[in-house]
Amino acid sequence: MSDDPLSPAVVVSNTKPAGFPGPEPLTGQHVTLERLTPKHFADLYENIGRDADLWVWWPDEPVSTASAFDDYMTAFVNLSADLVMYAVIPLSGSNKDKALGLAFALSEDRSSNRVAELGLFYGHRLGKTTAGTEAAFLLSDLMFELNHRRLAWKTNSLNSASRKAAERMGFVYEGTHRQDQINKGRSRDTVWYSIIDSEWPTCKKAFQMWLDDGNFDEQERQRSRLEEIRDGLRKDV
Repeated sequence: MSDDPLSPAVVVSNTKPAGFPGPEPLTGQHVTLERLTPKHFADLYENIGRDADLWVWWPDEPVSTASAFDDYMTAFVNLSADLVMYAVIPLSGSNKDKALGLAFALSEDRSSNRVAELGLFYGHRLGKTTAGTEAAFLLSDLMFELNHRRLAWKTNSLNSASRKAAERMGFVYEGTHRQDQINKGRSRDTVWYSIIDSEWPTCKKAFQMWLDDGNFDEQERQRSRLEEIRDGLRKDV
């Protein structure tokens, strides 16, 4: 028996650093993700900047004018060299070619631990849509393709919509950091979720099966829920 207390831990054979997304857009069946630039700000102000309800769970207060929103977005884009931000743009429908929300990933520890964090800030026209789900899938898939071992999702413990979205997409609840932050003068407990690289192949296949045209009827209603598909795949293993 080994005297090394670390002997039960899995040896990490893949020692290559994780990569960072390039400038190329991410394009799926229903949506494209373009690297965020000022050309997207007007659409984003219309879809998220003017709706104070969407900012309830955001750490900052909503802005009051289009110019203030432009300034806010400019600062956000330049917040960190480890933060990649995309405008989420549907490819069809009444909102075709309009930026309806943001998808972003933070990868501060690429060279050693290879961990990243996923974030979404969607307007009402994007939330609970096929395009919104596909956008999260495209960015998640890219981060794992770039050799990240872990993709995290964190949110206010009171944000039930965000928690349900994380669980629907396959993120696993890890725990709660109590009194983690003070947001807008109120105490925030932060809940953490993650998907790790060994789990991603099943999650990816579930996304692909859910997004398949055959999973939707003539009224574009889903035949099988994403959770059902993923659970079925796990049972088959």
